Amino acid sequence: MRVHIYSEKGIKTERTTELPKEIFEIKPNETAMRQYLHVYQINQRRGTVATKTRGEVAGGGRKPWAQKGTGRARQGSTRSPIWVGGGATHGPKPYDFAAVLPRQIRDLALRSALSEKAAADKIFVVGEFSPKYPKTSLAASLLHNLGAPDPLVVIPEKDEKITRSFRNIEGVVLETAATLNPFEVVKAKSVVLLKESIETLKNRLVKKPEVKAPIKKVTVRKPSKKAKAVKPAVKRTVKRSKKR
Repeated sequence: MRVHIYSEKGIKTERTTELPKEIFEIKPNETAMRQYLHVYQINQRRGTVATKTRGEVAGGGRKPWAQKGTGRARQGSTRSPIWVGGGATHGPKPYDFAAVLPRQIRDLALRSALSEKAAADKIFVVGEFSPKYPKTSLAASLLHNLGAPDPLVVIPEKDEKITRSFRNIEGVVLETAATLNPFEVVKAKSVVLLKESIETLKNRLVKKPEVKAPIKKVTVRKPSKKAKAVKPAVKRTVKRSKKR
């Protein structure tokens, strides 16, 4: 897929670039995308909520009153769950909700999400954006001229100047090509790619052909004719004296 390259000011130029068809022209796999989004949202749960049981609440070590003779119900501790200030029964405890997806499914989901954006003409390629110093007005002008609302901006690597230029613009999400994930692609209304980040995505998502190692011939040495013959072992007999 060939697309036009936009200038630093968001103006469409005559230059074009090729987007890898293995990433931007595949049939979206909805199953892989759904699985990734489900796992991604699960992994956002911290699982740090906790309550104290009657054994963890401070106090309550003394029996509040005698077992018999008071006319009141028997009680063993003021930290019982039925008391105000007592422990919680079957309350939540810290839990690890982490889930893992195979790398092949994660890569397939990302390629599917990018292909959906490319099919909808929501991908813009910017040739270069390298301000001398952080300038939010330059970044805002670029996005305005591109007509990219609430975009996901993909940069080849971390850059302090670019990050500070985009971070104050509402609705903009900044990601590097190495950490790009399908959730951010699906959530964004458009995707703005710096040209150098395309090569990083290609190295990350496109499988390289396997190079088979050449088969080496193994030569077996034949025993030489002059090899000395091994003498057979001689059995030794021990003569025993007859008993008198």
